[in-house]
Amino acid sequence: MRALRIHGYGGPEAMRLEEVPAPGAGPAQVLLKVRAASVNPIDWKMRRGMLASIFALSFPRTLGRDCSGEASGALIAGVADPRTDGTHAEYAVLPQAATAPVPPGLDAATAASLCIAGLSAWIPLAEVAQVQPGMRVLIHGGAGGVGSLAIQIARELGATVFTTSTQADYCQQLGAERVIDYRIENFADAGPFDVVLDTLGGETHVRSLQVLKPGGVLVALSAAPIPPHAVPNGVRVEKPHVQATRERLGRIFDWAVTGRLRPQVTQRFALENAHEAYAAAEAPHGRGKIVLEIS
Repeated sequence: MRALRIHGYGGPEAMRLEEVPAPGAGPAQVLLKVRAASVNPIDWKMRRGMLASIFALSFPRTLGRDCSGEASGALIAGVADPRTDGTHAEYAVLPQAATAPVPPGLDAATAASLCIAGLSAWIPLAEVAQVQPGMRVLIHGGAGGVGSLAIQIARELGATVFTTSTQADYCQQLGAERVIDYRIENFADAGPFDVVLDTLGGETHVRSLQVLKPGGVLVALSAAPIPPHAVPNGVRVEKPHVQATRERLGRIFDWAVTGRLRPQVTQRFALENAHEAYAAAEAPHGRGKIVLEIS
């Protein structure tokens, strides 16, 4: 089979499309003939070695974290174990508990696009922050793969949604009440907020702590390194473990099928054009989700 692999940490030049033996499934695993896989920030961060302290890789390693594919004639989607080979290949092995059936009404590319990105939006907002009607929620990077779903989820949960982005029209179409152009505006001027979803890290994380209401929560995903800082009294910071389960994936897929969540696949690439897909994923000012269509 063909697989996108790296033999060491590095930039795009480290990626090679190689012919390798197909994997076999072990206990509590499922082997998928991959139809589509998304390209997530975690993929190029792992390739660069930026997450080596969390997910130390052995080499060679097949890239990719989520996918949809066929097993026993059924379309299934889910997330690979980050400690094993990934999903940017013609076949992939996933933990059975981290997969869910793809319901009628979702195609392979759409289902793949909702796994890592959907979980990264759902878990922080619906489970950790427990967003309720009337809350004011700030989402950083609203046009990106996670942000474009997070805006919709927070809005559907009843919140008034603010987001930082340079793509105002797009974010407003997704449900943002106000889009803050971080190049010329200070998001603090729009506060205070009950919840902040930090997809960026760095100085943005530190500044976001200052815009929370008493009792507010900043939910942070793995992103840029955060400078030393103190957390103000009366607010909390949560760094959730984004873990795929059948129930969570099923809930996200159901929201998509029923129209509560609109998938945002904006670019599609063949596996042989994976370098272009990664370049698009690493470029600034991205919009929506990038998907590799594999078979």
